[in-house]
Amino acid sequence: MTPAAAQRTILITGASSGIGRELARSYLAAGERVFVLARSAESLAELVAAYPTSCIAVPVDLTSDADCLRAVEAIHSQTDYLDIAILNAGTCEYVDVYNLSIEPFDKVMAINWRGTLNSLQFCLPLLRKCQGSQLVGVSSMASILPMPRSQAYGSSKAALEYLFNSLRVDLVKEAIDISIVRPGFVKTPLTARNDFPMPFAVESDFAVKKIVQGIAKRKWIISFPWQLVWIMNFIAYLPLKLQTALLKKISRNSG
Repeated sequence: MTPAAAQRTILITGASSGIGRELARSYLAAGERVFVLARSAESLAELVAAYPTSCIAVPVDLTSDADCLRAVEAIHSQTDYLDIAILNAGTCEYVDVYNLSIEPFDKVMAINWRGTLNSLQFCLPLLRKCQGSQLVGVSSMASILPMPRSQAYGSSKAALEYLFNSLRVDLVKEAIDISIVRPGFVKTPLTARNDFPMPFAVESDFAVKKIVQGIAKRKWIISFPWQLVWIMNFIAYLPLKLQTALLKKISRNSG
């Protein structure tokens, strides 16, 4: 257990690119000790090369139970506690409802859902060893509204949010603070694949600043940018019939 002013130990999944990688850089630059987890050993090695004394790379496929067991051993050999665990690993696949396939659902749920559960299994015992620890789940603004072609991605994020909100209730006596991050569109390699306009898209450094600030304040919900947050929340409060009428206007498949 570390004193409040001492170097913290932080674990970040999905740290090979995008938000996860930039979060790792931010915390490492601030002098924290950071475990970075992702499938790409090469990308993680670049972070270790930049911060050799404080960055610990754990290459792992979070969808594989066997691989996660090996990751647990690697982490436990380096620490017996965590101050913060940021479960960020995720992917996105869009659904074609006219040629419905289970494949995009399987791909998304494997990492966004099962990968999160596997991460929780080895993070929670380590978080319990540190007073005032924090568990952070990276969700999406897509979790609050039925967005076009987002049946797989939105479902995975809605499931993640229910899980974390339920954990918040059960872990209250253990003083583990839980935060859910709901980004809008962030310019990353993942969103670069999108074939549609991304309103109010923000740079990754803006996103990281908001997330780090929100975690420091132990906010339950960390959402941004404010323009998209306001619009999405406004629509979410409308009756379902009116929600659908508005949302179908932006669907690529609407007539």
